[in-house]
Amino acid sequence: MLDVVRELSTARELGELLDRITGAAVDFLEFRGAAINVVDGDGLVRVASVAGSPEMQQLRGATSELHFWLDMLEAAEAWGTLRFYSHEQDQGLFDEIASWVPTDEGSDDPDAWHPQDTLLAPLTAPDGSLLGVLSVDEPLSGRLPGHEQRTILEMFASQAGVALHDFWERERSEQLRRDAEHRWQVTFERSPIGAAIVDTGGRIQQVNDALVAMLGYRPESLIGTQFAAITHPDDQGLDHALFAEVVAGERDSYEMSKRYVHADGHLVYGLLHVGAIRGSRGGVQAIVAQVNDVTQAKQAEDRLAHQAMHDALTDLPNRALLEQLLHAYLTAGQPTGILYCDLDRFKTVNDSLGHDAGDELLVELTRVLAARLPAMCTLGRVGGDEFVVLVPGEDDTDELLALAEELMAALTAPLEIRGHRHTVSVSIGVTVGRGSHSHPDEVLREADLALLRAKRSGRTRIEVYDPAQDKAATLHDLELEQALRSALADNHGLIPYFQPIVSLADNIPVGYEALIRWRHEQDGMLAPHDFLPMAEQVGLIVPLGWWMLAVSCQAAQDVRLTGGWSRWISVNVSASQLGRGQLLPEVRRALDASGLPAHRLHLEITESALVNASPAVVKEVREVADLGAQIALDDFGTGYSSLSLLRELPVGTVKIDRSFVTPIATDRATRAIVRSVIALCQELSITTIAEGIETQEQLTSLRALGCNLGQGYLLGRPNAL
Repeated sequence: MLDVVRELSTARELGELLDRITGAAVDFLEFRGAAINVVDGDGLVRVASVAGSPEMQQLRGATSELHFWLDMLEAAEAWGTLRFYSHEQDQGLFDEIASWVPTDEGSDDPDAWHPQDTLLAPLTAPDGSLLGVLSVDEPLSGRLPGHEQRTILEMFASQAGVALHDFWERERSEQLRRDAEHRWQVTFERSPIGAAIVDTGGRIQQVNDALVAMLGYRPESLIGTQFAAITHPDDQGLDHALFAEVVAGERDSYEMSKRYVHADGHLVYGLLHVGAIRGSRGGVQAIVAQVNDVTQAKQAEDRLAHQAMHDALTDLPNRALLEQLLHAYLTAGQPTGILYCDLDRFKTVNDSLGHDAGDELLVELTRVLAARLPAMCTLGRVGGDEFVVLVPGEDDTDELLALAEELMAALTAPLEIRGHRHTVSVSIGVTVGRGSHSHPDEVLREADLALLRAKRSGRTRIEVYDPAQDKAATLHDLELEQALRSALADNHGLIPYFQPIVSLADNIPVGYEALIRWRHEQDGMLAPHDFLPMAEQVGLIVPLGWWMLAVSCQAAQDVRLTGGWSRWISVNVSASQLGRGQLLPEVRRALDASGLPAHRLHLEITESALVNASPAVVKEVREVADLGAQIALDDFGTGYSSLSLLRELPVGTVKIDRSFVTPIATDRATRAIVRSVIALCQELSITTIAEGIETQEQLTSLRALGCNLGQGYLLGRPNAL
């Protein structure tokens, strides 16, 4: 018996073990035949092993319905774990399954084995489910099996049941593993994200189609290649260090942005994720690298960043980028020469040939100036026809004057624009930025002041900034400037006043214009004309404008102004506040801080500030209009491009300048002009506001002409809250 058990335990395969069990039942237990029937799925039972006569061997592989075996086991007599199905039972069930048919006749001895008898041993799983049946037929003794035979047969059945259960569990686990590997392989191959399997040395073992398409290499040329070989040299160091940490077990994964070199040489921007698949003992089984192609997003990001810092027409650095570069030079203690250039009589080209021709002239001028400048210089465009040259490291005024003269000389040859030859000239202001300057805007302002002196002196001139000529000449002016800086820094003495804007139809206020006053400690209350020109000259108009915007939005929520109505507030925006990329952020900040809805904010921009506006200015004005704020065109009629402004900008309100309102009751020509303006605005659905209404006659005339709104001392004086 021990030899039989040892022999059974040496079986390596399930089929071999089952054959040894049936063989032992015949050879050792001395049954004429034995078979193991295995539940084969789909409700069938298959004969998996047979021992006995050649006729019995023919049953191998035969199948029968599972329910017949279950019925037989239910009907059979229980002999411990065995089931005895005797010839005295209903043989109809037995006839339904594949079996051999004994030829011996039965005996009348009650202990004799009858040809229709069979002994069954259910093979069950730990949960009691049926895995198969071991069946034996007729002991060689011709008598019913004894206790020893049945005990050993139960042991054989138990061993077969364990073997079947283990086999199915292994099969199930293996199938799950194969399914998981198949799913992973399909996911890997068909993933829209580039992926590769690499070994611990960083060599590529497998790639998917997405990575091949992304990088342009043939799959066979990538296999065995180091990932570093297709990585931009500047990105290899960090990637290598992080990869080494994964291999060493110091981290399981990492993610980084990096650049790859396409097969044709161009760069591919990727978001790389590397993860290690580890075994139960922590060793690396595989390393998977996934690369998401973000080239288009990176290019779009670069384009937006470039557009934010460059002029749309000439692609030159704009004022924001020039100030950024100048700030870096000043911070590093590097002196920087500034040439502030303005094209003389540029309006003539726009008026004679149109704005498109003017744009072409500016582009051609850019080409000429850039060709003459040394490589170290930076040429930028800061306004309609204004250009700035930064000369880093240069503090010699004579050298800067020589460079300015070279630029003037470069423009002596006529420029060909739309079949017309134009000889252009520039006026240039020169200064040097040094560490003593607190802000780039201060340096540019000095150069701009020198430029203004050059233009006032007859144009086509070069002037160097001179504090004696270009800054405040009196002690009082200097003290006033310093006091304004302190008032702005301390938020002390500056007071917003609000003048009502009234509906001319019913005399009801619909909004207010915010006007600034300054309570000076020595000079008392100062009107805007007493200090705003100085603020413009010394570079304080921009922070003053943003302060006024913020406090006005806060005041617009005060019931003393709203009166329970949703009245709007109108805030002036100077030309200096435009083109810096600050308008939209400052408007958003003021609205968010105050809670004022955007539609209740009107921004007044003078017509002259928008004449020849750069694309950057037009863009930010449109962005504020898209936010919901109203754009009001102030001093309408005093410039020379009014109609084009109405066409090109999102203007919701036009303010008729007081120079037209004052004589309207007595001057027929003025009245005709105002009538035309109002009619044009009505046609364009633009609201009109008349400024400076001081007499009843003016009010009556404006009402008769159909003007919508008005403001002036007759309708209401400015007052503080």
